[in-house]
Parts: sequence; C-alpha cells; structure tokens
Amino acid sequence: MQYTINTSRPLQLNFGAKGNERILQNVYNLINTFRYEVAYNRTMGIDPAIFDKPLDTAIALYTAEVFRIVSDYEPRAEVKSVNFTGIDTDGNMEFEVVVEI
Repeated sequence: MQYTINTSRPLQLNFGAKGNERILQNVYNLINTFRYEVAYNRTMGIDPAIFDKPLDTAIALYTAEVFRIVSDYEPRAEVKSVNFTGIDTDGNMEFEVVVEI
C-alpha cells in the first residue's frame, strides 16, 4: 500500500503506534532529522549542507538522501518518489515523499 508523507505538515507522535503507522512515523522522523542530531548515530539523517546549494541541486541531493536513509534505516518501507512542492514563507523547502509498505 502506498502512503504520501508531506514534510510541511507536523506529525503528532504516537508512542504506541504499531504496524504501518509506526513505519510511516519512522520514515517521517528520518526525513525530518538532520545529520549530527542523533547522539549515538551521527550519520543518520539528511545532510544540512544540501540546503545551502542552488535550488535544483538541493532538490536532487535531498531526493538522493531520502532514498538512502529510508533504505538504510527503515527497510520495511520503499520510497517510490520524492516530489518538491515548494518553499514556505520561512524559506523551508517542502516535499512529498511517497512510500510503499
């Protein structure tokens, strides 16, 4: 089954999540975590240097990073596509990530 995760929408953590809900929550957390934020796993997350690049380069690098971290850290989910949806008023890039579980 395919699910769409929108990075611009905040996720309310459910500590009792099970099944697909837990997997989706894990993917959401992975794609919204920057590298060096996780204390005992410094390489987990998106490289923050990506966002200092020109827009086209940043989109391509972010897409590659999403595929990498999801396959490395949440193998129960498979990324089908990563779509750039725009930039919010604060200058943050927004994406839709489609995963299949």
